[in-house]
Amino acid sequence: MPLKERLPQLVEVIEGRLQSFLNDLDFGASAELRTMLRYHLGWEDELAGGKRLRPVITLLCAEACGGDAAAAMPAALGIEFLHNFTLIHDDIEDQSPTRHGRATLWTRWGLAQAVNAGDALFSIAQLALLGLTETCGEAVALRAVREMNQVCLHLTRGQYLDIAFETEDAVDLEAYLAMIGGKTAALIAYSTAMGGLAAGASKVTLTRLRTLGEALGMAFQIQDDYLGIWGDPAVTGKSASVDLLARKKTLPVLFGLRESSEFRALWHVENPALGQIRAMADLLEACGAGAYVKALAGKYIHQAHEGLVGLFPRPNADARVLMALIGMLLHREL
Repeated sequence: MPLKERLPQLVEVIEGRLQSFLNDLDFGASAELRTMLRYHLGWEDELAGGKRLRPVITLLCAEACGGDAAAAMPAALGIEFLHNFTLIHDDIEDQSPTRHGRATLWTRWGLAQAVNAGDALFSIAQLALLGLTETCGEAVALRAVREMNQVCLHLTRGQYLDIAFETEDAVDLEAYLAMIGGKTAALIAYSTAMGGLAAGASKVTLTRLRTLGEALGMAFQIQDDYLGIWGDPAVTGKSASVDLLARKKTLPVLFGLRESSEFRALWHVENPALGQIRAMADLLEACGAGAYVKALAGKYIHQAHEGLVGLFPRPNADARVLMALIGMLLHREL
């Protein structure tokens, strides 16, 4: 089945299973907590659910490794609940008033209740993941839970660095890569590896799947950094130079702060005008930030492609679907 047919099919199944799992939990007198979680997940208003890319990757990896998507489904659900737990807490820590054009949980229900809701999703993620006991056995479930908590430690370390960078004048580019390795790549690597684990893949294959996920996560985040400054609003759905407007120290910004005194001077202007924002984007391009970011993204894209070829030298139909999805993610217009 081609990707354009398999992808919406998987998303629909995942969406239904996520809703069923949450609705079946007993919230007792705290029923509004379920409403909060449903709101954040996009089920309480006109906003559709998210892209659910991480659980889709998990299920496709399971199928590509000769396993069954149904057996890997508990891992997929746990991963998506975990991802959304991090989004709730990220919004609080970043003081973001909106996500996808609507009020964030903490903006609508208050800081304390949003923290509580995020904690609830963390627990729900673990409960969903333990469903692997029934589909894959206790040993697989235990390993998956242990590794999920290790991933959570990577996520929080990455978030720590992200917050710390906000008050640092100079951030080393390698430190930034370590940060996105924790915040973005760690969970995607877990998503690829859990698909293989549920399929009973070998130790060598699991290592290759994890390496593939790391490369995919790094490439994806670096591409986002590029698009946050030079992306086409008609494609990204965001205003041009959105990361400069938000004063985010992304990879091209860090490169510019290191390489361009003119950019540094404009960066330190409080409340820059729109013309100054455009000038900053031009200065970044002129000092080579765009080329640097593209080249680095290309390095991780190459690693991901090599990983796919190593995993599936003679891909079957399921592996070709996975390869098509990863190809789509890696070749966004830069």
